[in-house]
Amino acid sequence: MMKKLFALAAVLLTIAACGGKDNPDTPSPTPGGGGGGGSTTKLDVTGSWELSNVETKVSVGSVNVSVYISFTSDGNFTLYQKIGEGRYTRFTGTYTVSADNKLSGKYSNNAAWGPYTAAMASGKLTLTSAGGKEVDTYTKISSIPTSVTQNIY
Repeated sequence: MMKKLFALAAVLLTIAACGGKDNPDTPSPTPGGGGGGGSTTKLDVTGSWELSNVETKVSVGSVNVSVYISFTSDGNFTLYQKIGEGRYTRFTGTYTVSADNKLSGKYSNNAAWGPYTAAMASGKLTLTSAGGKEVDTYTKISSIPTSVTQNIY
């Protein structure tokens, strides 16, 4: 259960900031927004993120958790998660961010996760589960370290 909780948190979160933009905290226009009237905006979470804070109302004990996630502009993600000691586990799948900034997705085995409400400020991405039982904060990083990507099961 704990592994699933953190995997979901990381993935949803698992969620990256605007890569290569002058202001990563500014939402990007929704693709295909079309003409006529104001454009709908949503967060652009592409890039690499590291889990920097976990606030849950579910007891997880004092186990060390390390999570990195990378979101691509074509809707794919790669998540690396380590619970306790040992190596990282790699997860892949697809994700979407809706116009109202709900982040959700599917792992490569078709297991769904989310939705999480996503918010971004000062290079940090905060994901909040429905009902607010889980709040995870990710910090934007330039890339996932090779010490993580080469240390997997």
